[in-house]
Amino acid sequence: MPWIDISITATVLVTLVVGLLTRRGSPKPVICAGALTVVALLVGAAMEGARPQIIASGVLAVLCSMVVLWARSARAFRLAVTSAVVLSLLCVGTAGASWALPPVYVEAGTGSYAVAVDSQVWVDAGRDARGGDGPGERRSLPVSIWYPTDASGEPAPYLPQRDHAAELTDALADQYGLPAIVFDSLERAKGQALWRGHPAEGRFPVVIASPGLGSTRWFFTSWAQEIASHGVVVIALDHPYDAAATELADGTVAFSELQATGDDARDQAIADAGARIRAADIRAVIDRMETEPDKASVVRSADLAHIIAAGHSMGGAAAIEAARLDSRITGVIDIDGMPRSPEGTVLTVPLVVVVAGDADANPGYDAAVDELLAGGDAARVTFDGITHFSLIDVALMIAPVPGITGARGPSGPSLVAESTLVLIDAATTGRGLDTDALARIGRTDAASGPSVER
Repeated sequence: MPWIDISITATVLVTLVVGLLTRRGSPKPVICAGALTVVALLVGAAMEGARPQIIASGVLAVLCSMVVLWARSARAFRLAVTSAVVLSLLCVGTAGASWALPPVYVEAGTGSYAVAVDSQVWVDAGRDARGGDGPGERRSLPVSIWYPTDASGEPAPYLPQRDHAAELTDALADQYGLPAIVFDSLERAKGQALWRGHPAEGRFPVVIASPGLGSTRWFFTSWAQEIASHGVVVIALDHPYDAAATELADGTVAFSELQATGDDARDQAIADAGARIRAADIRAVIDRMETEPDKASVVRSADLAHIIAAGHSMGGAAAIEAARLDSRITGVIDIDGMPRSPEGTVLTVPLVVVVAGDADANPGYDAAVDELLAGGDAARVTFDGITHFSLIDVALMIAPVPGITGARGPSGPSLVAESTLVLIDAATTGRGLDTDALARIGRTDAASGPSVER
C-alpha cells in the first residue's frame, strides 16, 4: 500500500476515534487530528491527482467529521457510535482498494544516461493495413522510442499522448473484462523520461520490442526506461488491429479485432499467422531505419550493427521468428512467449528466454523452449513469485497477489531489464551469454550447462 494512502486512512481513523473519546473535553485534540487529515489529503491529491481512492478518502473524511460533531452534540450518541463503526469499515475498505490498485510509479533508471521518449507512426508501404499484400491503406507502425538524452526537464506522463490516453485505457478495460478503475492510474501516472529530448551523442544498440496479444506497447515503459538509461535505444511497437487500441498514420485509432473461434487448432493457426505478421512488423521497423535515415530523428544514434528483437508473450514468438528470418538481428529476448517458428528452428544469435515461475505447467511450452536452448548460445531464466503479466507494467498496477501478479510482482519489469542487459552485452561484445550473471537474477539453465539455482 502506498505510504500516502496509509497516512490518509490512519489520520481519518484517528480523527474519528479521538473525536469520540474526547466528546466531552477540549476540542483541541480532534482539531489537531483533523488538521493532519487535511494535510494528508492535500499531499495525496498533489502526488496522485484525483484518483478515485483519494476522492473516496476525502468523502469519508468529511463524513467522519460530521459524525464527530454529532457525537460531541450528545444527541443519539449510540447511533453516532454505530455510524462511526460503519465509517471505520469503509475507511479500511478504501485503504484495501488503494493497496489492491496502487498508483503507478516508474522507478528512475539505474544507468548513467537520462532518458527521453518519443512516439511516432511509421508506415510500411509494402503491405496493406492488416499486414497482408492487398491493395488499399498501407500498414501503420505505431512506435514509442526511449533513448539516451543529454537534455533535462520535467518527465512526461506515462501515456504522453493525452488525446489517446482515455481511448487506450477504456479499450484495455474492455479487452480484459476489467473495471475501468483498474487502468485509471495509467492516465495519471508519470514516467521518468523527458518528452522528445535531444538525443545523446554516441552510437547505441537497438532493442525492438513487440507486446502481447491485445496489449499495448506502453506496458514496456518501466523496462524500456531502465535499459535505455544504460545506453540503449528501445523501440516498442503496436500491431494495428491486434493492439487494444493504437493510433494509425491517418490520425484515427484502430481497435483490436482479436476473437477466439473456440476451435483450438484454428486458434493456434491464427496465432501462428499473427506471429508472422508481427515478425514482419519488426523487420519493417529495421527497414525504415535503414532506408530512411534522418539526421534530425531521435533514432539517429541507433547502431544498426547491433539490433536485438524482444517481445512479451506473442511478441516473444514474433521476436524469435523475426530473428530466424533476418540476419540483421543479433540477439533475442523472449519474455514468456510460446515459440511459434517452424519445428527445428535454430537461432545463431544469443537468446534469453524469460519464464514466469508462477505460471501453470505447460509441457508444450517447455519442450519448445528446450529445443531452442539446444541450438546455441541460449539460456532460460525463471523468476519465482512472478506471473506472466507481472513481467510487464501490469505488475505496477495491481498489488502483489499470488496467482495474479505473484508475491514478487512489482519486481518483474526490473528483473526482465536485468536479463535484457545481459543479453545485450552478449549480442554486442561477442563474448557469449554470461550465465553466471543470469543465475544471480533467477533460476537459470543454459545450452552449455545444467540448471543453476539462485
